[in-house]
Amino acid sequence: MVALLRHNRIPGSAAALARTVVLVGACAAVLLAACPRTAAAAQRRQEARPNAQAYLHYSLGRLMEVSGALSDALVQYRRADSLDPGHCELSNAVARTLYVLGKLDNAIEISARALELCPDNLEALAIRAELLLVQGEPREAEELLASVASDPGAPRELAALYGQALLSQGRLEDAAAYLRSRSEADSLDPRIAAMHGRALLLLGDSEGAVSQFRRSARLEPGDRTVAGMLSRLLIALDRPEEGVPLLEWIHSRYEAIEPEFISLATGYSMMGDAERAEAILDTASARFGDTAPILRARGAMYYVAGDYDNAINAYEKLLEVDENSVTALNFIAYTLADENRDLERALEYARRAVELEDGNPLLRDTLGWTQFRLGNMEEARRELDLSVELGGDNPVILEHLGDVLLELGLVDEAVSVWTDALQSSPGRASTIERIEATGADVPANLRESPNGETP
Repeated sequence: MVALLRHNRIPGSAAALARTVVLVGACAAVLLAACPRTAAAAQRRQEARPNAQAYLHYSLGRLMEVSGALSDALVQYRRADSLDPGHCELSNAVARTLYVLGKLDNAIEISARALELCPDNLEALAIRAELLLVQGEPREAEELLASVASDPGAPRELAALYGQALLSQGRLEDAAAYLRSRSEADSLDPRIAAMHGRALLLLGDSEGAVSQFRRSARLEPGDRTVAGMLSRLLIALDRPEEGVPLLEWIHSRYEAIEPEFISLATGYSMMGDAERAEAILDTASARFGDTAPILRARGAMYYVAGDYDNAINAYEKLLEVDENSVTALNFIAYTLADENRDLERALEYARRAVELEDGNPLLRDTLGWTQFRLGNMEEARRELDLSVELGGDNPVILEHLGDVLLELGLVDEAVSVWTDALQSSPGRASTIERIEATGADVPANLRESPNGETP
């Protein structure tokens, strides 16, 4: 309802329409002054037919609304409502316009009145439900729409709002099931497809989400929001060759927002085009400043390119903006420890990161690895044991733990841990080298990865 009206526009400016209304009113006034008896008769007819006058103001309001003159439209709708109080369509019009104008408190009050007048009016239901969602009351919106939304023939707008209400409550399974059934009934509705994709993404079904976002994009090719979600998802799935063209299309048609710059730079970086990635981030910095997300992306870009010194510099700048950036603290600490330099700074940063997220196994691994580099084997073992408990079969963590055990003289235990690493990542060359360096045998079935590539 509201969403549809935002996109309907007619030629001509609101100002021209307003001038036309004023001129018509002025001409009528001249004629009435010239013919007093006619004026009196006209006045009596107007008083006898308030609905006709209300209809006139409502019609003018509609013309103004669809042309974008919302404030003028609201004036006309209020006049119509005063002439014909208790008419739910007029109350809907007032509530709808107030909402789009951002006057939420007034819109909420009027929408409640409209729904009380006409509890079965679908537009009144839609406006009220959307306002409840904006207020952060998804349960109330769900309860309001439940009986209508359960009907397979429910309007798409109400179905989309009901799906949103379920998603907003975190009822992902219910939302996915409902939107799946609606997708079958409304197979040509891009909004339902996009919302179904969001539900699947939140449930961890990335490929299902890609499929639904693609369907939505085919049904409505110009939808920037869907193109943005799909492109970012494809890049997150390590498929930049599919995601980058979508982002390039967005950049060519719209004034890109900060996340779209960052995603495009990430995509270029993943494709090995560091020069274009850096150029995009430079443009983003010029427009938005050195924000935390841009600095984070710049650090990641340098890391992928193997430029660790510039990556550290970028993450140090990030810490100036956000001193509690776990990403920056962990990256700097791990890189310094891995390169066996500036270990006291590495230890400080690793400890700060763990204090911020003590249940993160990767942070515990960084702290343990830094302690190993410093020669503090017992502290290193304690942290890495905890990291394994938290992180399970991560092969990097297991390699580090095996290194510590070997340094402590526990060769058999080290080989056992490295073998566990190979179980989770068969064919991993760095692990195989560790085992063979002790003189132990590497199980034949773990020497090669399933796809024949070195992990």
